[in-house]
Amino acid sequence: MKIINDENGYITSILLLIILIPVLLLLVITIDEYSDNVNNTVETLESNQIISISEDFENEIMLITKDSLHNITYDIVTSRRSITNRDTIKKYIQHKIDDRKISYNNTDFLIECKINDLKPSNNPFKVEIDYTFEVTTKNNKIKNTKNEQKLVEITDKKFPVYDPLPTLKTGATFNVNNINFGKKLSDYINLDNADVYLNTIQTIIIRECPLNDYTQHGNSNETIFSCLNNHYYHNSHDGMCIFCRLENKTDCNHYGFETFILPTKLVDEAPVSIDHVLLNDRNNQYSGNLITIENDTFIYLDNGHKSKYGL
Repeated sequence: MKIINDENGYITSILLLIILIPVLLLLVITIDEYSDNVNNTVETLESNQIISISEDFENEIMLITKDSLHNITYDIVTSRRSITNRDTIKKYIQHKIDDRKISYNNTDFLIECKINDLKPSNNPFKVEIDYTFEVTTKNNKIKNTKNEQKLVEITDKKFPVYDPLPTLKTGATFNVNNINFGKKLSDYINLDNADVYLNTIQTIIIRECPLNDYTQHGNSNETIFSCLNNHYYHNSHDGMCIFCRLENKTDCNHYGFETFILPTKLVDEAPVSIDHVLLNDRNNQYSGNLITIENDTFIYLDNGHKSKYGL
């Protein structure tokens, strides 16, 4: 009986083993699939996080660029010292971005960002920033790399950009968004009746004129008065871009902008009331005729600018 019992026990053990093998295999497969699903879920979450972080940091780049232009132009108009070239601004932005990415790198992700270029765009009220951007997980399993060229507006009210040309050319003093030229502008102008610009006060925050068709300035006195009162800037092939203004140049190969400078004295003919004419070198200044907007508001324009603004 023991032999029979032993043989039966042996057979039973074999049967149990045969039953358990598929169960164990199924369990291993299930665990393996679960592990894969967990890994895939983690990678999906990390990938989504990378996309979100990329979007957030790219927004930071835009804000840092605006803030940098605000700070640099403010420093220039208060110190009356120009920059050598726009690489100065590019380095300033790069430094700010390097500081900002530290807080991101303290997480499970690493960020690298290099500013390749900063230059004028076809729209003078926007600058183009070119950068290379990379976000990776610390284990390097997931990576998001971009080479981007984006436009950044210079007329955001939260980050006002100041026009440095009036202070750089004349040495006039900046005070709370305005400059009072005193005698400095009239002394700078090398034409008859330059004294019509004695004690001129000018706002130097760059604001784009809302009119697309500039000839509409002549539709009514209200329209042109609003433009003069708000000191709006306008697209101009002859005007200088923001970078050339920061470098204190009087000529510019880029598409730029211009604004009116209001005189304080009435005569029949005087230097043209356009900034790039008055603030140009002495050989390129020229005169225009009186145009009266209201009793105490008037400007001097040549025929070309009269036609451009419908006056």
